[in-house]
Amino acid sequence: MSEPMGRFIRTPHKRSTDTGTHEPIEELTRVALSKPVETEDGVLPAGSMGTVVGVYRSGAAYEVEFAKPFHTIATVMPDAIRKRWP
Repeated sequence: MSEPMGRFIRTPHKRSTDTGTHEPIEELTRVALSKPVETEDGVLPAGSMGTVVGVYRSGAAYEVEFAKPFHTIATVMPDAIRKRWP
């Protein structure tokens, strides 16, 4: 006899990082770098602001687009970004 399927609700979960746990950041969220990040185009300094354009594995890494100090898209680990409040 099989049991009835329960209702599945997808809820955000905290991911473990080197600096602890954090809530996953959604696409199109404004973020700021908490430490410098090296890209193919150069090094983005801490404090650089960008927009999340992709989320990998529920927040294991993020694809972030930056306009300043130069335009680039970088893969950023969760311990290198924080949400930017308006």
